Amino acid sequence: MKNKQKTSQSPSNVKSAFSYPYDKTTDTVSLPPEIEKDILNIALAKGVPKAMQKVMELTGAGLKVSKDYVDSLLAPKRKNL
Repeated sequence: MKNKQKTSQSPSNVKSAFSYPYDKTTDTVSLPPEIEKDILNIALAKGVPKAMQKVMELTGAGLKVSKDYVDSLLAPKRKNL
């Protein structure tokens, strides 16, 4: 039998599976302006759940964090209505 050695990876060596990982300590999402615009357009055209799904796919954030983020993008639009 071969001995298996455990190798530990430090967090700096671990790459995220998500394009834009969110900050888990503050539960905040930060996306580039062009992506924010795409998310906003999805929310307006297809609805908030679709936009939330896209945020979750890009960041790995959960439902609440994604909803809060999409709502924050929609807030200026809703104010003007």
